[in-house]
Amino acid sequence: MEESSKTPLTAVDRIADGNGLQMMKAAIPYLPLAMQKSFSVYVKIMEVSNVLSYYNQPVRACSAPSEETNAEDILNDIRSYCNDTQRQSLDQALHLINTLKMYQEIQKNC
Repeated sequence: MEESSKTPLTAVDRIADGNGLQMMKAAIPYLPLAMQKSFSVYVKIMEVSNVLSYYNQPVRACSAPSEETNAEDILNDIRSYCNDTQRQSLDQALHLINTLKMYQEIQKNC
């Protein structure tokens, strides 16, 4: 798989990754079969621990300010995690949002 075609990590996945859990996950298939299950569970426990630690801190850096969040921003963020069919549906929704914005601007200026 090419580097450019990989799905990016979400903000929560970056928090869960901590310091290099993705590298540990990449190594799992190369471990002896008897160790793979235990190591996989260990990595998942570390991810949960990282997420819990993050949300126990007073500052939450990945949280978007609620007053600035809108449907268009959410759809654009979600878009990179969709398959082609889902992406087409989101593109239609984004096009509709943009069309409605233009219509509202025209109405405001008349």
